[in-house]
Amino acid sequence: MEVPKAARNCSVSGRELLPGEAFFSILIEENDTYLRRDFANENWNGPPENFIAWWKTTVQNLNDKKIKLAPNDILLNLFNQLLAKPEQSDLLYVLSLLLIRRRLLRYDREEQDENGQKKMLVYAIKENNSFEIPVAMPNLQRLEEIQNQLAELL
Repeated sequence: MEVPKAARNCSVSGRELLPGEAFFSILIEENDTYLRRDFANENWNGPPENFIAWWKTTVQNLNDKKIKLAPNDILLNLFNQLLAKPEQSDLLYVLSLLLIRRRLLRYDREEQDENGQKKMLVYAIKENNSFEIPVAMPNLQRLEEIQNQLAELL
């Protein structure tokens, strides 16, 4: 699964998203295709039903240098460490989405267990192994904490 790049326009208003502006994105599946929709803050009412993922990000200035994340092996090592820490399931979930975007994990499907807990099934290409990741979408405050934590770690 490949996550499309940001369109730089709000899906609701069509307004251009400006450099430095925070916005929300969702990933949905429609007709066996993964679609990304970007929303300006003023048009964000939360994710719709049947979304795969959502996140908050900032429009990058095209002249800014991109932040270099850790090498793939380090990201996978962190992923494997977090698998054994259920108290950090939201961090594992966000990292899993990052690894899907970097094509280190492949999204397979989402299931619900007998207790109603959603799990995202992913496949680790390099390790030739499948994993069940609890769907633990953090609230906005926690999401910012996770982003800062990942930036510090990576």
